[in-house]
Amino acid sequence: MADVEKNHNIENKLRKDLGLVSALSLVVGMVLGAGAFMKPPAVLEIAGDYNYALLAWIIGGIVSICGGLTLCELGVMFPRTGGLLVYLEKIYGPKVAHLYGWMITIIFSPALVGALVGYFSSVFCLLFAISDDYQMVVSIAVLGFITVINAIGVKQAAYLQTIATICKLIPILLLTVFGLFKGNGQVAIFNASGQGIESMAPFAVAILATLFAYDGWAQVASVAGEINNPAKILPKAIILGILFLIIVYACINIALFKILPVQQMVSLGHDASAVASQHMFGQLGGNLIAVGIMVSILGGINGYIMTLSRTIFGMGERGNIIGAKFLSTIDDDSRSPINAILLLAVLAFLYVTLLDADRLSEISMFSIWIFYLLTFIGVIIGRKKFPNVPRPYKVIGYPIIPLIAICGAAYVIYGMLIYQTLNGVISIIVTLLGLPIYYYYSNKHRHIDSGFGQTKQYRVKRKYTIALATLLLMVICTLILR
Repeated sequence: MADVEKNHNIENKLRKDLGLVSALSLVVGMVLGAGAFMKPPAVLEIAGDYNYALLAWIIGGIVSICGGLTLCELGVMFPRTGGLLVYLEKIYGPKVAHLYGWMITIIFSPALVGALVGYFSSVFCLLFAISDDYQMVVSIAVLGFITVINAIGVKQAAYLQTIATICKLIPILLLTVFGLFKGNGQVAIFNASGQGIESMAPFAVAILATLFAYDGWAQVASVAGEINNPAKILPKAIILGILFLIIVYACINIALFKILPVQQMVSLGHDASAVASQHMFGQLGGNLIAVGIMVSILGGINGYIMTLSRTIFGMGERGNIIGAKFLSTIDDDSRSPINAILLLAVLAFLYVTLLDADRLSEISMFSIWIFYLLTFIGVIIGRKKFPNVPRPYKVIGYPIIPLIAICGAAYVIYGMLIYQTLNGVISIIVTLLGLPIYYYYSNKHRHIDSGFGQTKQYRVKRKYTIALATLLLMVICTLILR
């Protein structure tokens, strides 16, 4: 208890510079992205009906609001870099925190990045009329490009992120406005659509699919300690930010429903937004929108590689993971955790060659929501375990809001286990494999107090090595596919 209070007092010195506008921008900026374009057809196919699809988007947003409001209580209790890793360690101990970090390294990060790469490759091949057989080559190229950018330095990666954030607003705005007011399709919203699609998936899987588009709200909790007057600003930022996103996603869905017939939208899948743009703005205008969509997805890939590689690096520093010294090495030239970035890129490419992008996104969401569920429960445990820790923000509507978040998380996890039992069970088993690894390395390194982090200067700059390796792989794959 004393250790917790000591840490809180030290970390409470963080500058509290974030106001409502900054917090709102953080919520919307982190969440709004590739899911807006890629997920509507998948949600419609699983839900089987326009109305159920919209309902899934609304419920997914409500669960995200309740989750964000709940999680932020832990954010102000433990305002330290690390987010969920810190919260889980404080509430449940180092073993659960290790399992979370292991899951992020082996499942969530590469599956999420792999899904985004798959979406990018699909739109790229459609735009340039390239055979889908070459998606592997495109995947290598985009992963290599983002890896090189991050190998050069975090400043360059941040520049790319800023450009992508601005660009992603253009196709969203154009598709939504013109689709709603100019689309001429017959959409029977709030009535029997008569165009239902036969689906064997439980409704919970449709909600799980929307959670990919809402993912990112958890990052707000990691800066909760730097928000001025969090008791007032946090709930406003989360509620207003995600309500805005629910409206945006609903409008995008209705716009697509008005442009494309239901069966065509489902059959197009990842390409639905690009094809809808071509219908609305002609070949040239549609292609420009498609480029905007690709830049948006590119920003998502870059943002997740930039942030998630730091979590992998942190796991390496703890020393309780395979290849800890390799993963916790910082390149002396760029001061970036290039080895962690490389591992993430390689695993993402491996995953996207083995599984469909939608399947990868569902696996990533299933894996992370297991730990979201634990953190939601952890807020209730924390009230009893750390009653004296200062809480500048307490979740509103306690315990109703946390219980809604808990029930929502449990429902989507149940849906995944029922619908994709094998993928769900494999994800759980792979996550639990982290336990024997934790015990092995904890015993092996129990006499070592310092972290494994080191700075290393390579003979050949890593950015050149990565670029050449990418080009070589592209050439080899192209020759094989010819």
